[in-house]
Amino acid sequence: MRKILFFLIIFLFSTGKLLANINKSADPILGCDNKVSEEYLKTANQLRINKIEIDTHNYRSWIVNSIRILTSRSRYVSERYKRRFDATITVNYENGTRCVFHGRIRHHGDEKDHISLSGNTVIQSLDVHLNNGNIRGVTRFKLLRPKTRGNLEDEIFLTEILRNLNYLSPRTIKVNSRINEANSFMIFQEKAAKELLEFNNRREGPILEGDERFFFKTVEALPDNQKSGWDIGVVPLMNKSIKHMLAKQVNPNIINKGEGIKNMSFNSSTNLNLIYLYYSNKFQDEKNNFHYFDYDLDNTLLGFFDPIKILRLDVYNLLMQSTNSNHGLAVNNRKFYWNSLENYFEPINYDSNVDIDRDRPTTTTAIYRLPISKQFFKAFKELENQLANLNLNEIKKNIDHSGIEISEKDLNLKINKILKNLNVIKNNYLNVDNQELVEHNKFKTIDNILDKFNKTLNEVDPNVYLVKHSEENGKLQRCKIFLEMCQDYNFSKENMTDLLEGDLILNEQLYQYLGNNLNFENIAKHRNFNKLNFKNSTIFYEDDIEIKQIESENILDVYQKSPGSRLYIINGKLENLKIKFNSYKTEASNNTPKNYPTDINGLTGCLSLINMSVKNISIESDGSNCEDAVNFINVKGSIDEINIKNSFSDGLDVDYSELKIKNIVVRKSKNDCVDFSSGKYELNNLDLENCGDKALSVGEKSILNLNNIIGKNANIGIASKDSSIVDANYIIFRDIGTCIAAYNKKQEFNGGFIKINNMNCTNYNKEADIDVNSKMVKQKI
Repeated sequence: MRKILFFLIIFLFSTGKLLANINKSADPILGCDNKVSEEYLKTANQLRINKIEIDTHNYRSWIVNSIRILTSRSRYVSERYKRRFDATITVNYENGTRCVFHGRIRHHGDEKDHISLSGNTVIQSLDVHLNNGNIRGVTRFKLLRPKTRGNLEDEIFLTEILRNLNYLSPRTIKVNSRINEANSFMIFQEKAAKELLEFNNRREGPILEGDERFFFKTVEALPDNQKSGWDIGVVPLMNKSIKHMLAKQVNPNIINKGEGIKNMSFNSSTNLNLIYLYYSNKFQDEKNNFHYFDYDLDNTLLGFFDPIKILRLDVYNLLMQSTNSNHGLAVNNRKFYWNSLENYFEPINYDSNVDIDRDRPTTTTAIYRLPISKQFFKAFKELENQLANLNLNEIKKNIDHSGIEISEKDLNLKINKILKNLNVIKNNYLNVDNQELVEHNKFKTIDNILDKFNKTLNEVDPNVYLVKHSEENGKLQRCKIFLEMCQDYNFSKENMTDLLEGDLILNEQLYQYLGNNLNFENIAKHRNFNKLNFKNSTIFYEDDIEIKQIESENILDVYQKSPGSRLYIINGKLENLKIKFNSYKTEASNNTPKNYPTDINGLTGCLSLINMSVKNISIESDGSNCEDAVNFINVKGSIDEINIKNSFSDGLDVDYSELKIKNIVVRKSKNDCVDFSSGKYELNNLDLENCGDKALSVGEKSILNLNNIIGKNANIGIASKDSSIVDANYIIFRDIGTCIAAYNKKQEFNGGFIKINNMNCTNYNKEADIDVNSKMVKQKI
């Protein structure tokens, strides 16, 4: 403490000189100095970072705040020291590219292991939001002191394994950094946000985590001394406070994108709250006496009773255990993405504290973790098979781009150590001497599930308002604890986003969102969709959809009985099939259809194909009344023909796919005729007419090769945007506002690139509109 105070005194006396040397201009030339090229767009997100430099605009205020963290008497960092400061962020890449951004930074971390003195300066973990531009496709990230995430190399290794197995995992890089005057190596790790979902081929949806607002209240007064958390009594206090932990949504602003997304957010928060409440009733009960970090959320509930999803979640838990990453399974460290298309809570890896080579994990006192599902032991063999089939070349390549180097020999040694750890864990479970305890912890419904929550919250903060939905009219109500004195309450849009995010304070009183209907039946049922097994795929469809199969001709006829009704086909393979979607016919109207633009399940298409392979299929749609007439999500294979007419908004929308399509014909779409995003596409012939906005839109880091396109009556002929590359052979446009456009629209991406061999564009307003981040190359005209 004396050293810290001495440092503060020296700093204050010399602050004038420091400010003269350290404070940077708030108005540098922003952006990157690279040349726009096809190669740059392909490799920008893989370039090694030589150094990240961050300079706060008010250095004195920043360092005083840091010293206050160090000298505070509590061992935990108060929220009042986590305010944001303006800063300039400079990134230098291995190829010589230099980028300068404006941003906002704050201290990151609940405990003081995230900050320390180093010589005459302070090194601390940061939370960084860029105001402009991106770093390898990331706009929000943390710079972490290496020891706060276990073994640095193992942290990067684990995130790569998880992504290779299609789990959600943040991009993680070792970087050389300078924060004001402090130089150190740090961990660059993206936050759980929209771009993490995009990078992992997931649609934007609710991201949720444990709400720690009340969790640290019981320990915030504990002194910062040399005693361990165990010695000072932290664990018993947290065992108690965890019993009133619920979930919060970290991206609540998505509720402003439509009623469907809003209802999805409230429902997913409700269901995760129920799962947290179930946990708080189980980890310490008449037979259990676990510490909060030794006991897991129930995968049976997180997987919505679906054996396939439960197995996937069990595999995740075992991988975390076998890499000594149990810290990331503690309920207060869990993050989830509500996968509305597959109907389960998908884990997002976070704060694992990984250390693969350690013989025993450091974050648990139990040799086995409960609860386990009915099919838990299948997960051991499944994980063994998945580890045996890892794409090690891909993993090594990505690790090489992440600031560390690992040999093939060391890579295999790591995998073998994980398998060895897994075998130890398996034996621990096989040798459990208390099978009655295992059975006790398999899922069973609980009556009066709110009792422990109400009791413990009342002891910590009796003035909190709980918010639920009225059973009579569905309106939001605020209630006192124990659900007393409930009254309808009008929350503004801003109030509702703050409520879901766990940040709502009105008249100095905290508000906690509880839920819509805390009932296990909501988890057991599947979204009010009808289900039909079709070939080796599954069709989900609403009541106002009629399906007719003509087996002899391999035709699937779909009839929509009311506007906005949806059908989607998910998983498996479709081959040599013709799908006809016959929309509900109404008189021409500009009225917005129901469930527009997105329904509660995240669907934008009247007809959607999701997570599947296709071969030689064709699709027809006439009179769509959804955001998209036809939507492909994560589909691979070949398509013979797509024919779409009279769409209320977009005609064809394709996301996260790899497709070869022979012929596309679209007539009369009020928005884009054809929209391709985040994938690789080969298109032979496009015939597009009467498009309200773009004839062909290509975005979000797509690579698209096009042979022939004919377009008529559109605002824009071809738009290549957001790190996308279009290679077009023959282009014929007539009656077009702008023939070709290339630009940057979304912050997490760069510009667009388009290469044209032959183009004939007539009767246009503007031949090309290319921004400074983009480029067009024409061979002939």
